Amino acid sequence: GRQAGRGAAEGRMEQRQQRQESSSNVHQIRTPLHARALIEELDQKQLVVMRDGRKFIGLFRSCDQFGNLVFQSPYERIIVGNQYCDVPLGTIYMIRGENIVVMGRIDEERETPFNLRAVSQEEITKAQQAEKEQQMMRGTMLKRMNDLLDFE
Repeated sequence: GRQAGRGAAEGRMEQRQQRQESSSNVHQIRTPLHARALIEELDQKQLVVMRDGRKFIGLFRSCDQFGNLVFQSPYERIIVGNQYCDVPLGTIYMIRGENIVVMGRIDEERETPFNLRAVSQEEITKAQQAEKEQQMMRGTMLKRMNDLLDFE
């Protein structure tokens, strides 16, 4: 009687172990491909391009199930014409996943753009403002042309 009870208890314990092993395998199988790809990029310097065109560079440290990304020592790379400036963003920075267009690993040897000239933050801000004014002028001119050609 005792031996049969011991054998049944061992059988139940063995079944429980098998269930635990199979449930851990299920978790491995259920990890989405995009999540595995992100995990492979951890602790690498990355460039992130946003929906609004902004570009961020930093050491990729973490992500969540929504694709939100956390970077260490990040900076925004602002490019206007043939000039650029890297603006530091602090020590830790989170980017919402819904605003990301693309992310890619930075080649440390080619990180500095060879065809662009580094300028100060003040200079790049002036260049951005001039570019914005030029775009507004183009928009105004196009609107006037459309109004002029509108025969309704």
